[in-house]
Amino acid sequence: MTHEPADDQVVVGVITGAWGLGGDVKVELHTSSPVRFSPGSQLFLDGRLVTVQRMRVHNSHIVVKLDVVLDRNKAETLGGHILTIPEEQLQPLPDDQFYHFELLDMAVYADDDTHLGTLSEIITTPGNDVYVVQKAGFRDLLLPALASVVLDVDVPGKRMKVHLIEGLEQTKATVSKRRRRAERRKASALKSAAAAATQKNQNQPN
Repeated sequence: MTHEPADDQVVVGVITGAWGLGGDVKVELHTSSPVRFSPGSQLFLDGRLVTVQRMRVHNSHIVVKLDVVLDRNKAETLGGHILTIPEEQLQPLPDDQFYHFELLDMAVYADDDTHLGTLSEIITTPGNDVYVVQKAGFRDLLLPALASVVLDVDVPGKRMKVHLIEGLEQTKATVSKRRRRAERRKASALKSAAAAATQKNQNQPN
């Protein structure tokens, strides 16, 4: 479970688990600048000021040692907890880069103005971020954050325009055969139970 930041705080990382025995934690980056986690940097852990003691990159995550996390036992309790900075400390980004909080909950449209859904999650990968777009009745649409896909981002208007290249078509959600069979068995069992209850009531003397 990910905790929510205060209104004046911006999430720069989410702790995903413990690493090693010394109290280090794995952090999923929500910033394009890992320098934010350089030794000596100060962040807020669920609203509490903490200091980074060491940091190293590991695959798509970073591994960080915070001064308030003394051992693995404590680190294991922090999964899903957030690391934030005050919004006033944000550094300006180039025109084609955005902070995650600016993109989340943004309405996503195809280049023909078809509404594709809402950007609900951002997956960080070594190559590029992946935007998860959700719409009721449809499978999640996974959009790579590439210039050939993301055509326009209107942060004030909370609107993104994208081009669906081959392989990115939006498809309706379907119910698997196994799930349909389970639902039919459940419905049949409920129907049989109702019939048995009715028969029992009819057999009881007045």
